[in-house]
Amino acid sequence: MKGRWSAVIKLLFVAGLMWLVFRTIPFEDHLLRRADPEAEVKVETVTIVGSWKLDPLHYRGDGDTVDREIHLGPQADGSVIAIEPALQTYWRDLDPWLFGLGAACYFLTVLIAGARWWWLLRVNGTDVSLWETLRFTWIGVFFNTVMPGSTGGDVVKALYIMKRCPGHRVQVMVSVIVDRVLGLGSLALLGAVVVLFALDRFGTIAIGIWGVIGGVGLLGIIAFSKRMRSLVRLTWLLQRLPPKLGHVLRLVDQAVFSYRSHRWVIIGSLLAGVGNHVVSVLGVYLLGEAIGVGLPSFEYFALIPIINIVSAVPLLPNGWGIGEWMYGGLFATFGASYLGGGPVAAAAMSTRGVALSLLYRLHLTCWSLLGGLFVLMEKDRVTKADLAREAAIEAQEDASAAHEGDQEPVEPPPGRG
Repeated sequence: MKGRWSAVIKLLFVAGLMWLVFRTIPFEDHLLRRADPEAEVKVETVTIVGSWKLDPLHYRGDGDTVDREIHLGPQADGSVIAIEPALQTYWRDLDPWLFGLGAACYFLTVLIAGARWWWLLRVNGTDVSLWETLRFTWIGVFFNTVMPGSTGGDVVKALYIMKRCPGHRVQVMVSVIVDRVLGLGSLALLGAVVVLFALDRFGTIAIGIWGVIGGVGLLGIIAFSKRMRSLVRLTWLLQRLPPKLGHVLRLVDQAVFSYRSHRWVIIGSLLAGVGNHVVSVLGVYLLGEAIGVGLPSFEYFALIPIINIVSAVPLLPNGWGIGEWMYGGLFATFGASYLGGGPVAAAAMSTRGVALSLLYRLHLTCWSLLGGLFVLMEKDRVTKADLAREAAIEAQEDASAAHEGDQEPVEPPPGRG
C-alpha cells in the first residue's frame, strides 16, 4: 500500500509539472513586442507565412488578407520584436536531413552503451554475446521510454541476462549498477570539462558539477582502497544506515569493489561513456538545428549534460516533465542573449527549448519501438512472474539487511579478461 501511495504522489507531482510546462507552449503563432525596457510584452496572434526562420518574416494578422513583412530583433525606435512559433510550426519547417543525422546519433549511442555493458558483463564472468547484449539493451530502452511504472528498463534487461545466464544474478546486477554509475559519471565529466571554458557564464553550474565529481571521486577512492575503507570504517557506517538505504548502498559498494582488479575496464568504460555522451549531445544539437533553435553548439555541450542528469530522476518514463522544465528554463537563461536579450528573447528561447525537448523525446520513443520488436521476437520473455519474483527477492534482502553483520565485501573470483 505504501508503494502505491508513493507511485500516486510521483504521478501527481509530474502531472502537475507537465501541466505547468505545457501550458506555456503556444499552439498558435505569436508575435512578441516590447516598446521599451519598462513596458510589458505584448503578444499578438498571427499566422506565419512561409518559414518562420526567414528575416524579414512574412505573416498575417487576424483579419488580414495580404501578407505583412517585419524584421525581428531590436528596432530603430528602441523596441524589440521576436517571433514565437506554434509547436506545429517548428515541426512543419523541420530540416529532414539534420533531423536524420540527429536521429542516427541516438541510434549510435545505444549501440555504444550496449557494447560497454557487454564488456562489463564479460569481465564479470558471463558468456553472453555482443548481439544478445545489444538486443537486451534495446529492450531496456523500450521499457524505460514507453512503459509507465517503477520497473525500469535496467531491471528488465538484467532479468533477460539472468534468464540467459542462470546462476549469475549477482554478477548481472553488479554490472547494471556499475554501468549506470559510469554512465552518469561520464556525463558529469563531460559537462565539467566543457564549463571550464566559460566559467564567466557557467560559474554556478561549474561549482555544482565539480562538487559532484569530487564527491564521487572521493567515494571511489574509499571504495577501491582497503586501507581507506578500514580507516573510515565504511562497512560499519553502511550497517548503521536505515535498512533499505543501507542495502542499496551496500549493493553499490559491492558493485564497485567487485571491479577493483579491473581498473582499466573501469577507466576504459568511463572514457567510452564520455565519447558516447559527446555523440548524444551532438545528436540533440542537430535536432535543435533542424527546428532552428539558434543556440551555438558549445551551449549544448554545457547545458545538455546538466539536463540529462536531472532528467534521470526516476519519476516518469524518459524524464517527461522534468526535461521540458529544464530545457525551457536553461535555454531561456543562457540562450536569450543570442536573440537580443531581455524578456522577449527569453520567452522565445524558452519555447524553442521546450519544442526541442518534445521533439527529442518523441523521436526517442519511436526508436524505442525497435526494442518492442525485440520483445515480441524473444522466445524466453520476461514475464510478470519474473518481475514479481525479483521484487520478492529484493524485499527479502531489504528485510534481512538490518540484521546483517559487519562484513567486508569479498572480491569475486576473476572472470574473463
